Amino acid sequence: MSIAMTQAIGEEIETRSPVALTATEKAFVLGQMRLFVESVERIVTALALGDAAAAAEAAAARGARRFQAENIMPATLSEKLPEQWRQFGRPMRAGFDALAQGVANGEDRNRSFARLGDVMRNCVGCHAAYRIVDAQN
Repeated sequence: MSIAMTQAIGEEIETRSPVALTATEKAFVLGQMRLFVESVERIVTALALGDAAAAAEAAAARGARRFQAENIMPATLSEKLPEQWRQFGRPMRAGFDALAQGVANGEDRNRSFARLGDVMRNCVGCHAAYRIVDAQN
């Protein structure tokens, strides 16, 4: 699925569903997305260099366990996220936890890269389905 369908050269029709967020909620979500990208880069680099400890830590940092323990999500955000968004987010975070555990347990590097690919499919799916828009106050 593409993010936008091309109507004519230079014209695109937006097909993603809007999710209206306040400035605070938007900043939080975009900040989390940047952290995901940074962690993926750290995971890939660490796996390529054979640094299992660094790869496991980078994955654990984005996992559900750490996210729940940090409890940093704006209180108003949860109710605004569509259920399908959650269906991308929950397995993505659980996938980071599974990746961290697998790496820590010494699993094969190719298996770790495959797990990372599973995690990234959730990211790609969510970005293809949704776009953040400013909430009208």
